[in-house]
Amino acid sequence: MKLLKVIRLIVRRYKLASIIKKSDATSDASYDPKKDRLSDGYLKTTINELVQRDDFTDKLKTSSLRKLPKQHDKSYFTWELPDFVWSTLLSSRNLESLVKDYIGPNVRLDDLYIKTVLDGYGSASEAWHDDNVGYRLKVFMVFDVENTPSGTILIPKARPNLYKVSLADELSRALKMKKKETRGSEVRVGYEAGDCLIFDTNLAHRGDYSSGEGIRFCLIAEFMDREKSNALRGKAPCSPGQGKAKIKIPTKVKELILHSDLIDNDLINVADEAIYYG
Repeated sequence: MKLLKVIRLIVRRYKLASIIKKSDATSDASYDPKKDRLSDGYLKTTINELVQRDDFTDKLKTSSLRKLPKQHDKSYFTWELPDFVWSTLLSSRNLESLVKDYIGPNVRLDDLYIKTVLDGYGSASEAWHDDNVGYRLKVFMVFDVENTPSGTILIPKARPNLYKVSLADELSRALKMKKKETRGSEVRVGYEAGDCLIFDTNLAHRGDYSSGEGIRFCLIAEFMDREKSNALRGKAPCSPGQGKAKIKIPTKVKELILHSDLIDNDLINVADEAIYYG
């Protein structure tokens, strides 16, 4: 039974590859490397520099979002975010231009959530992989840390870099055989409070959850071509709430949500108590 599931997974990966390549080839056609600020698919900066606000990191750090996992858990996730997070990100022209220059004009905010990780976190993400969605920017905003937390290891690669199934890595993850070997051109990105890593999840990468001895408190934003995300929803890890649930947004930011180029209005449902995205 397990072998059959693995075979089905790999077959699905190859079927989706044509959708991903077609979308990303369109993105490559309009891509201007002179505007792109991500050298070889990634950029290390600070949270405040990215959003061009001097107080954003401190507001995150002192908010209820700085929450430890429950006892015996190694991670904490939430998609319920206060209005200041939405307003800061969607008001940032610097962030908007960066993701448009890389993904293209059809980019949308595809997901937004908190992920707090304690080292020793047992995850398939420790193994080498890409996210099986082609070009997609993930923004790690590490607003606080304890001790020296785990980092992210990635293989830099410039565009064009069309998606292809990494069969050996996919089989390894499916069979729970974590491939964590050192690869020649790998780069390890470490984190201090206020650091921000923006990277294309089409790059081979992995979480380094075993070598650190700390905690990282992270706000994560994902940006992706909206038509490609719609085509892959439920078949790959994309779309708001990872395609499993709508994100609840405070009504205080209603006007910003309805008029932002980074929000897909086709996914918006306005209710009395909140706005739902997904």
